Amino acid sequence: MKNVFDSCCLKIDGISYPLPKEIPDLLQQGAVFVDLREELETEIRAFGIDGVIYLPHPEFEEKWITLPLEKPMVLADAVGIWSKKFAISLKSKGYDQVASLAGGIADWEKDGYPMKPGKYQPLNGVCACMIKPKERKPGAVGQAEIVVTKKQEVELPGE
Repeated sequence: MKNVFDSCCLKIDGISYPLPKEIPDLLQQGAVFVDLREELETEIRAFGIDGVIYLPHPEFEEKWITLPLEKPMVLADAVGIWSKKFAISLKSKGYDQVASLAGGIADWEKDGYPMKPGKYQPLNGVCACMIKPKERKPGAVGQAEIVVTKKQEVELPGE
């Protein structure tokens, strides 16, 4: 069987790392897209692709067998760390039709590929460890405002 990832520009130690610009062609060839980010991350922003399979990386070892292993798979995450780990894991189990998206959703968004806003759209960050409020542009309408208030000491009765 022809490996759809043979045409990818970037390969390291037998693993293909397709660039965001290569994904549309791979999807046309029947590859499936697997987002390994946790729910909080996908609620901030998501890949603007139809048919994404969501399998959060903490659940991967337990649920990888539920993936469509007969199809080529592009694994993706925030920046490519988890997708690389699990692409190597699947390769070691004998699945050759697997790749890790180079740069994850960070490069996907930076390169201008379609995004879907999540319900926490006013937040922004490459991964959950870097989430911060999105900058509010003057005159912008419809964005939630995040307000930080000063912490107050409260004395409880009986103390």
